[in-house]
Amino acid sequence: MCGIAGTINKNEKHDDFNFNKIKRMMFSRGPDQQGKFLKKTKNLYIQLYSSRLKIIDIKNKESDQPFIFENIKLIFNGEIYNYLEIRKELASLGHKFKTNSDTEVLAQSYFRWGIDCIKKFDGMWSFCIYDEKENKIILSRDFFGEKPLFYYFNEKNLIFGSEINYLKFFKPSLYQINYKKVNDFLVNGYKSIFSNNETYFKNIYFLKPGEILELDLKNFKKKNIKIDIFKKENVPSNEIELNEMIRERFLNSYKKRLRSDVPVNFCLSGGIDSSSLVSIAKKKFDIDPECYSIINNDERYNEYENIKYLEEELKLKVNYIDIPKLSFEKFLEKCNEMINHRKAPIATISYYIHSFISQKCKNNNGKVILSGTGADELFTGYYDHHLFFLNEIKDKNIFNDELQTWKKFTEKTIRNKKLKLENFLNNPFFRDHIYSNDDNKFKISDYSLFSEKNYDDNNLKNRMKNEIFHETVPVILYEDDMNSMRHSIENRSPFLSKDLYNLLFSINSSKFIKYGYPKYILRDIVKGYLPDKIRLNRKKIGFNASISDITQINYDIMINFINSNKYLKEIVNEKNFDFLKNFKTISNEQSKYIFNIINVGMFIN
Repeated sequence: MCGIAGTINKNEKHDDFNFNKIKRMMFSRGPDQQGKFLKKTKNLYIQLYSSRLKIIDIKNKESDQPFIFENIKLIFNGEIYNYLEIRKELASLGHKFKTNSDTEVLAQSYFRWGIDCIKKFDGMWSFCIYDEKENKIILSRDFFGEKPLFYYFNEKNLIFGSEINYLKFFKPSLYQINYKKVNDFLVNGYKSIFSNNETYFKNIYFLKPGEILELDLKNFKKKNIKIDIFKKENVPSNEIELNEMIRERFLNSYKKRLRSDVPVNFCLSGGIDSSSLVSIAKKKFDIDPECYSIINNDERYNEYENIKYLEEELKLKVNYIDIPKLSFEKFLEKCNEMINHRKAPIATISYYIHSFISQKCKNNNGKVILSGTGADELFTGYYDHHLFFLNEIKDKNIFNDELQTWKKFTEKTIRNKKLKLENFLNNPFFRDHIYSNDDNKFKISDYSLFSEKNYDDNNLKNRMKNEIFHETVPVILYEDDMNSMRHSIENRSPFLSKDLYNLLFSINSSKFIKYGYPKYILRDIVKGYLPDKIRLNRKKIGFNASISDITQINYDIMINFINSNKYLKEIVNEKNFDFLKNFKTISNEQSKYIFNIINVGMFIN
């Protein structure tokens, strides 16, 4: 795990950047080693910078970066989890190795197979390769977009980096706010953030998941190449055989994601996803997990009972973290630190409170932490998944039983008024619940309407894939990366495996939910590892908090804050905050509304 940055200039004044300043800027992503590669020609100046967080092959300096092999110069952020298997294949072809790192495996894989090597990788990454022989720069990002990579390109410059901060260092004039993106976030909510590859700054983009940017240095022309590794598989019709196949696939994937030369830690929320990871680590892989759990006294978001039960059942070491309630001034300071690091508003309150996990793990000298990201989107963990499922089976014999179970266990727990059964039974393409579309709360006309990408003919699967590649998973991955790497911690997501993805999306979607249980397949494959008290718990809580839990808030505070910001003052109607004059509990929607406005105001400032 590392930070990477670089700039390639053609026919322009060649700036010699202060390496010590770059090192300081990139230090949190790689405090263990920093390096650079510079090359000047008459018309070209190539500068590559890296900072390394040592996770694999930690004692070997020859694994440091930039890594040079033959004609290849490599800077690399991430992990190739199946590097041992690829190394064995390369060795059978005559390759010799000087390190035990996945970095060298990546370099030699490219040397052997070119950009097709990416199809062999199971991992998370963003990397840059300077291929001197082919006179090309190659940028690549993993298939789920676990590792960020931002870039700016014109006819004379390619600038890239793991953080937008790095791009500004090379070209300060890049900071021009993309107000359309800001508007989209305010009106539509966090699910709109990754609907395209724009950032909150004009002319700065992120490389899409699974995308390669290839720059031909002879003519300084770039092309973006999409590498598609997702494919449909033949699956058994027998449910027992199928679920055993899924279990084996997941356990193999998970085992690879535990490869590390330093101890691994776990986020433990008390839900089925993180609890499954911790239980399997303990019972299957003989790991004694150290866990980190946020405690929330608000019953809407409190999973302490499950966490405590698992702690005692598995004899875990759990670091409990109470969310501090800060004064509004201290809260703004905390937000400002996070926003300045991201160069973006914080997407939701969940990632504000998640930052305390990273901070605590760092204080305990942790370097790697695992989370359950992607399980909801791969196994049907959301209420609308259940409603799309009911629509899909409404003409089948199982419908009445599933409907009754839904009404008995699930319907009464839903707070979102748009998630009504009739909306979905009458219209399989109902989507009004996805974007907030709170245009009535803002004087904004320039914002994007909801649009759905076409990935799959099946309605439920297409929804899930949109969540994986645009709406939810990219937001979680970006925020997790920013929080963890700010504290020099690598975040891993064991559910995000291309092999598991391919298998799950090859089965009939009617198998995802059974007996009224969403995530039925996940619940089945973790049987014997995860205690039934959690495995069969139907209640979905979610990792969240109320704005009133994390800071002091009232009507006067919000109005003063809005009036102090020119942009907010022009677009926000003060009457929308009348509920703050006399309130006992702030609803989830009201809480998100306040948090987003504060974050946008801080970002613009």
